[in-house]
Amino acid sequence: MSALRKLDLDFGGRTSRPRPLGIALLAIGATAAIAALLQLSTAYSARQLEQSANDTLSARMRSFQSDDDSHVKVSPAQLQRYRNAAAVADQLRMPWDDLLKMLESAPMEHVALLSIEPIASRHQLRLAAEARDVSTMLDYLSYLQQQPTLHQVILSSHQIQRQAPGSPVRFQIQAQWSEK
Repeated sequence: MSALRKLDLDFGGRTSRPRPLGIALLAIGATAAIAALLQLSTAYSARQLEQSANDTLSARMRSFQSDDDSHVKVSPAQLQRYRNAAAVADQLRMPWDDLLKMLESAPMEHVALLSIEPIASRHQLRLAAEARDVSTMLDYLSYLQQQPTLHQVILSSHQIQRQAPGSPVRFQIQAQWSEK
């Protein structure tokens, strides 16, 4: 039989000292992670406060809408506050993401939106814009009329700005939006 050779295995490998750059990057990463966790905690706390305030308001509104057996008297000032809160809630339920994405994705580089005025109670949208010329304005109007979220898109007014360089066309559009 042959003699067995001694096998020398070193699984530890060489140990090297940490480099200053590596330590600095680790410290920056740890600091960024801690800052992100603090922001997340603050945002979560704010959300919890808003949720509890919303739940309280909802419970109070349900109590006012319950049967007349409760004999709760509501003052006109309280009623007005609740109506105002309902109006704000309607504004917040507006499909802003869809409307703004649709307006931003318009392939019109020579149209500048000047203002967007939503009327949430009527599901209406008013746009004021400025185009390089009348044909660009009509192309933009045609684009909006083809959008599935908008209907009854009409040009309510237009005016050529002769005093401005290039004589751009300032116009207003009204449209109804539909929620999906």
